[in-house]
Formats: sequence, structure tokens, C-alpha cells
Amino acid sequence: MKSRSILIATVTAAALSVLPGVAHAADVDESANIGSRGASSYTAEGAVAIQAAKENCGVRVNRPHPSGTTPRQIHTRVESFCKTGVVTSNKITGKSYRSRWYGWEHRKTKSNGPKAKSYIRVTVDPSCKPGDKHRWRTEGYGRAVINGKAYTASAYEQNDKEITCRG
Repeated sequence: MKSRSILIATVTAAALSVLPGVAHAADVDESANIGSRGASSYTAEGAVAIQAAKENCGVRVNRPHPSGTTPRQIHTRVESFCKTGVVTSNKITGKSYRSRWYGWEHRKTKSNGPKAKSYIRVTVDPSCKPGDKHRWRTEGYGRAVINGKAYTASAYEQNDKEITCRG
């Protein structure tokens, strides 16, 4: 796959997500306004990003694409990882949407974790009708406990042009 520049922005911890009555974007079906496309580093509430770059600790989302192995599916890999600390809990949630005339239609959510692993991933695999053309968007939400502190990060990737579902 051709390498390209990725806009990187850190996302502060969703401390609000642990408050009663406050929904975390990973827990609702509506598409969220996420500033990081492709990857984001883990950040704690009120702190700067972990001193590791996005390559060492964070969330990555690859571009949605027609599955090369399973007909009638669009695949997107979503990863949560940290190579620079002790990870005692790691959870990743991926949510896929397709473009419609009224906005983004939620198609599938998949999660992995929590697990005491430094690397976890999930492949979000919504079904599609062969020949249908849509833009697709996948959002990734990571929650991890690293060196005893809770962190969150989110990133998204989407097709800027329509892709065709293969049969």
C-alpha cells in the first residue's frame, strides 16, 4: 500500500466517559467528530501525550476496503498498542459507517478486550451488497491502563471517493 502523510493530533482522556449519564463516543451509534485521521497517541486527562510518538503508543485505523478474502464485506483494521509501558488493560472498539444522502449510516461495531496485552486489534467487517458504491468511514476508540494510569485515544479513516463492494 502506498505510504501517505497522516494528520496526527492527540486526544485528551475521556474522563467524562466514566461519569454517570455521560456517553462515550465508542458507546453510541452516531458518527463522531474526531480530529485525528489514521492514528492518534494516548493522552491522559490534563496531561501531554505520552512521551512516545504515535508509532509507539496509541490507536491506528487503516482505510476501509473491500475484503480480498470474504466477498460482500468491507474490512477495516483497528489497533490499540503501547510499546513503551506496562499495559494492564487494553480495549479497542471499531465502528464502521457508510455514506448515505442523509449522512453516515452506522453499519457495524466490533470490540476486543479489555486484555492485559500491549497490542490488540479488531477487524470491523460490515456486510455490503455486491456492486454497491459508497464512501466508508471507520472510527477507532482505545482505552488502556498504562503504568497504572488510564488513557484514551481515538482516530478515524475514511474513503474520500466511493468504493465498490465485491461479490
